[in-house]
This record gives sequence, structure tokens and C-alpha cells, in this order.
Amino acid sequence: MKKITKIFKLLFSRFFFLAQLLILQVLFIWLLLSIFYELFAYLLPWVQVVYAVSILVLFFSIVNRRETPEFKLPWIVLVLGLPVFGALLYFFFAHRKMKKKEHRSLNHTKEQAAPYVGLTDGEREAQDEFLGGYRGVGNYLSRTSHLNGRLDNDVKFYPLGELWWKDLLEELQKAEKFIFMEYFIIDPGVMWTSVHKILKEKAAAGVEVRLMYDDIGCITMLRSGYCRKLRKEGIKAYKFSPFRPAMSGVFNNRDHRKITVIDGKVGFTGGLNLGDEYINENHRLGHWKDTALRIEGSAVNNLTTLFLQSYDIMAKKQTDFEKYYITDHKQFPGGGYIHVFGDGPKPYYQEQIGEGNYINMLGAAKRYAYITTPYLIIDHELTMAIRSAAQRGVDVRIVTPHIPDKKTVFGITRSNYRFLMDAGVRIYEYTPGFVHAKMLVSDDVAAFVGTINLDYRSLTHHYECGATLYKTPCIAEIKKDFDGIFEVSQEITKENFKLGWFTRLKNAVLQLFAPLF
Repeated sequence: MKKITKIFKLLFSRFFFLAQLLILQVLFIWLLLSIFYELFAYLLPWVQVVYAVSILVLFFSIVNRRETPEFKLPWIVLVLGLPVFGALLYFFFAHRKMKKKEHRSLNHTKEQAAPYVGLTDGEREAQDEFLGGYRGVGNYLSRTSHLNGRLDNDVKFYPLGELWWKDLLEELQKAEKFIFMEYFIIDPGVMWTSVHKILKEKAAAGVEVRLMYDDIGCITMLRSGYCRKLRKEGIKAYKFSPFRPAMSGVFNNRDHRKITVIDGKVGFTGGLNLGDEYINENHRLGHWKDTALRIEGSAVNNLTTLFLQSYDIMAKKQTDFEKYYITDHKQFPGGGYIHVFGDGPKPYYQEQIGEGNYINMLGAAKRYAYITTPYLIIDHELTMAIRSAAQRGVDVRIVTPHIPDKKTVFGITRSNYRFLMDAGVRIYEYTPGFVHAKMLVSDDVAAFVGTINLDYRSLTHHYECGATLYKTPCIAEIKKDFDGIFEVSQEITKENFKLGWFTRLKNAVLQLFAPLF
């Protein structure tokens, strides 16, 4: 009965309707081409010449793009193997130009944010002295993300979604001026009901509540008019990049960030969305292992900036940032260093900052580097950084799920194990369920917690965020959490892990096209 209900919901869902419209567009294009060949057959020799030249020009344009080989190769295979279909896909999905309004909005947000996310000469000197040999990691993030790290914040680590949920509700109840929330998924249930109730109450009490959620992330969970319902309740809600039945690369760039900011004083980020499975109220994939951070102090200004940048573009408005920044944040001596940053696709971001951060942290590791990620589908550069760290003698361990949420992606993830193990990397699978946490801890002094998976979607296509920590007290708790993860996980070895030839072939084909989508 449950299966019939699921099928019924799918057939009448917004997702199914939009998918049908996209298929109709593809069929319409194919029909136009067929009619053209029928009516203008006498022009076929000239068409073939133009066609061949066009494919050649397209080939060289792909080769000359400032992109990774992993990005170029599948497009070349598609364009040469299926010229018409490949060219259409490339035209619709491989190019993303920033609109003038978006460009103006970004410039506006950068100008407004500069006084509040910048550093004085004294602050920069103090940071450089504190970071010492780790200074390069911080410098990279400052120069690429245009957001600076901060000293002396209070950072709390949550090893489980249930613990994060409790504190999130408490902080939301304390809000007096504003609440900002930006999430990839809102899934109605126990968790969202509790949050939604507070947001409605706060909005009615005069607190400004802004909410943004990703339309594709919620396409099977929320009705298309859900935003309007929230606005009637006083919540200033927007869908990120609303999905429309038109082929475009824009819809491949999703908002995967998880951000909450309360009165500019307290912020939350990490891997957790607003849904029951994240707090283990739903056990569809066994125990859901996820993590988050609570931040209090000047680093919250970075989260405020990231939220307002996205919100202003979606709302087509220009916010007066000054109203939402705190200039006299409480100091927490001994709080260490935290660098909150954002990442996203080109042309909004010129570097793959999340990947660069992982590479730099692996390069700085001396004794160990432990990583959790739900997916392991990475390019040559990051693969070599992981292998190189292990070959230097660093104890590199990676934990992935044992119970997958996407079987195809799980297959590609597993196909990458052996090459890493050959270099001395130790691979574990989290046997109690699904590990969704995106973390790295190294040498008891450095850590990363955020939204960035080790896959092409997070590293290339999506808008992401996270926090890199150095000598922050909670790093000891992150290390302890990893020790607990290893205890309940199964280590994968060459003896207990084998893939058949057909599985390897299938995964190799899927791996080839993984960078595109």
C-alpha cells in the first residue's frame, strides 16, 4: 500500500509535471531538426560543412576553457560522440553568465559588507602571529572568499542533529530583532513544525524573519505555493532559483548552504537540513550521523554576509546591511581561530574554494587527517592531495556511508577506494547508517565543519559554506567524535573489498560524466 501511495504522489507531484515538460522540450527540438532535414534536403551538403565546422569550433572552445580536465573530457566525448545532442546540452548547461542585475547586487553586497568583515592592521598581525605555520590556509580563504577569519569566538560542536535541534530552538526563541535561515531542504515533519511555529510567533511579535530554501531541494516535499503561505504568516520567504521547465545550466547550481543567524550575535552552520531524518526522527537509512557548529562572536558577520548576498539576488532587493551587523561582538579569549567562508559556481566564484581548503589542510597535516563525507567522487587534484598526504606518512582516513541514499553515487564512491588505499589511505564505512557529516580534523589543532561534500556537485556546482578552525577548543570534541565513528565503522581492506568487472565498467562510465551534473 505504501508503494502505491508513493507512486501516486510521484505521478501527481510538481517534479513529475516539470520533468514531463522538459522531455517535451527535447522532443520538440528533435522534431524541428527532423522537419528541417525533410524540407531542406537539397541544402544537406552545405549543412554538413557548417555542421562539421561548428563541431570543430565547439571542440576547441571546450579544450581552451579554463577548467579542469575532468570537466572538459566528458563534454568532448558527448560533443564528438553525439554531436547534436551533446552540442545542445553544452549550450544549455555548460555556460553560465551573470546577469547585470546580479552583478550589481553582488557588488552592492561586497561594498556594504567590507567594513564589517574586514580586518584592521592590528587584527591581521594578531592573526598571523596566532596562525604561525597555518597562516597560508587562512590567507587562501581570505583572498578567494573575500571573508576574513576571526579570533576569540565561542564555537560549539554538535556531534548529532538531535543536540543541534535543541539549541537551535532555544536560540530562535531568544530572537529580538531578526532571524535569517537558509537551507537546502525543508521537509515537513516534527523538526520543521517546531521551527515553523517559532518563526510564525516571532514574525507576529515584530521580529523580522527571512527564510530561503532551495526549490529543487524541496521539489518533492513542498508545494509550489508554499512560499506564498509563509509570506502570509509574516515570514519573508523566497525560493532559491525557482525551477522552471526550461533547459538551463542555472538549475544545476543549487543552494546547498545551511545557515541560521539570530540577531547577528549567534549563528549555526553544518550539514543539517530542516527535516526529521537529520534528527533521527526518521530512520529510513538507519542512524543519521551529522554535525553542526554554533558560533557566537564576530565570525557571525560572515554568515550574515553570505545569507544577505543570496537573499538580495533572489528577492531582487538591496538590503541595508548596516542594520544587521554587530560591531561590538562579545570576545571569548582563548576561543582560537575560525574562518567562515562561502563557495559557489562560476562566474560568482572564480576558485573552487572548498576543494582548495581541503587540499591546503591536507598539505598542512603532519600526523593525521580524518575525513567524513557522504560521497567520494573527486577530481585528480584532490585525489593526489589525499594520496600525497598518506605517502608522506600522514595517517589519512576517510569515512563514507555503509547504507547509501543513492545507489548509483554509492557505486562511484566505492570505485574510488582502491586507488586511495594503494597509497596508504584507510577507508571506513559507517555501518550504523548514513554519515552525512562533512568534516576534517587534523593533528589535534585544525578542523573543518560545513556543507561541502567530496563530490563534483558540492565542489563545483553548488553554493556551499563552512568553517575552518585552528586551535579552537571544540577541536578536541571533533577528534573524540571521529574516534567514536571509527569504533562503529567497518574498515575496508583489499581483502574484504572486491568489485566485479561489470560493476567496475559501469562505475567508470558514470565517473566519466559525474563532473557535468
